[in-house]
Amino acid sequence: MQAIYQLRITLKNAKPPIWRQVLVPAEFRLDQLHQLIQVTMGWHNSHLHEFAAEHPVTKDERTFTDAESVAESGFGEDERDITIGDLLIAVDDKMTYVYDFGDDWVHEVKVQKILAAAPGEKYPQCVGGKRACPPEDCGGPWRYEDMLESVANPEDKEHEMFTEWLGGDFDAEKFDLAEVQGLIGDSKW
Repeated sequence: MQAIYQLRITLKNAKPPIWRQVLVPAEFRLDQLHQLIQVTMGWHNSHLHEFAAEHPVTKDERTFTDAESVAESGFGEDERDITIGDLLIAVDDKMTYVYDFGDDWVHEVKVQKILAAAPGEKYPQCVGGKRACPPEDCGGPWRYEDMLESVANPEDKEHEMFTEWLGGDFDAEKFDLAEVQGLIGDSKW
């Protein structure tokens, strides 16, 4: 029976926490996990990214990214050549996913459970989450926090600018599981 990993993806330095819970097959490649994180978190895949993990046996730090970045920089390994099951072998194992090296959005990817695939189920799935993803190019976790404080305070000198920049309908507390599941269903894995 196919092993399914229940992963919790948490955006570090976000207060209150922003997270997603997903189910993926052990054979899911890191390039596929990158796409899943983009879809479930709400990113737009417009910046570089990188995974970092300890090798489960040697404990050496390894990094993985897209083939083009590996070819250009000579650093890291091709994320298409490694699966989640190759790196994360037990409950509580974790790795890091960094998106947008300018804003430095660091995500912890942690194994919560390893399950047997349910008959008739399709994977990947998003099964939970909390709070909206920050908008792209907002300056990272600390600037995002400042932005939310400004939007909440009409007296703040940056209130009008941030409210306009966000479009007026941004809700930092919103997470729509059905919408995310629909996006996953529309994607090719």
